Amino acid sequence: MLSRRELLLLVGGAAAGGVGARVLGFPRSEPTPVMTDDFAASHGPYGHAVEPPRMLGPGSLDAATVPPPRVAGPIARTITVAQRPVEVAAGQTLDAWTFDGSIPGPVLRVTAGERLALTVRNRTTHPHNLHTHGAHDPAADGWEPIPPGGEHTYQLDPSPAGLYPYHCDLMPSTQHIGRGLYGALLVDPPAARPAAVERVLILGGFDLDGDGRSELFGWNGIAGYFARHPLKVPVGALVRLHVINLVPDEPVATFHIHAQTFDVFRSGTRHTPDAHTDVVPLTLGERAILEMRFPVAGRYMFHPHQPRMAERGAMGWIAAVDA
Repeated sequence: MLSRRELLLLVGGAAAGGVGARVLGFPRSEPTPVMTDDFAASHGPYGHAVEPPRMLGPGSLDAATVPPPRVAGPIARTITVAQRPVEVAAGQTLDAWTFDGSIPGPVLRVTAGERLALTVRNRTTHPHNLHTHGAHDPAADGWEPIPPGGEHTYQLDPSPAGLYPYHCDLMPSTQHIGRGLYGALLVDPPAARPAAVERVLILGGFDLDGDGRSELFGWNGIAGYFARHPLKVPVGALVRLHVINLVPDEPVATFHIHAQTFDVFRSGTRHTPDAHTDVVPLTLGERAILEMRFPVAGRYMFHPHQPRMAERGAMGWIAAVDA
């Protein structure tokens, strides 16, 4: 029989009503997260029971989270598809397909109207490809398979300005996307947006047992990471979040933030907000640019409002700190 304290620790961090029943009702085929005492002590009552790999520190996901600076002119880039084990949570390893060895792949950035020459090398034993969202020449759409050991160069002129996912587009997509073949493409308008602290957040699912359904979820390739290592931003600064949902086996995910609201730029293609809210729904492949300021120092929670995702690794914090 669980004590009251043990029960509270087990179901702590509920993002919506009814989470406790879900936690206690995990199917046997799914790993049951266990909240450690040091995790509970450092996160208080808000914190799911999924820890990131202990080898990861506060800056370990910067390559996926901090986008490269805005660039002018054409871009040439080579990306390699490789298969490797990736520890996506403490003690949980995914047999992953990766772009450049990581989940997600590198953040690509180009200015609208400029050429992106993207060479993809397939170094796995399976065919793959790379498809980007947005408008471009259909000859560069990326639906043709790249055979094992092969490569292909896509000549893209991405438009309009906005935020786009890229991913392997072969079937079954739950496997190719679910094993890690995805990333973010930022297409900047010719006239720069206002200066801001920019961060990329891609929500992914991790199917650890190959049954077609994710057991864990996480932002930028790691479950539980931003609960242990919050995103740090200056108090009062304009913060621009590039948020993409690439969970292939759930119908929708929402992005919700506590104690603050934000402007929503759907797909990032507009210069004026489409809405002002604290929660935005995203279906698979859908994305939004969110802009906000944090006027008071403190920790602001973010998570999907789907309890199964939140309690299985997708809760995190934004820490607003004095400069």
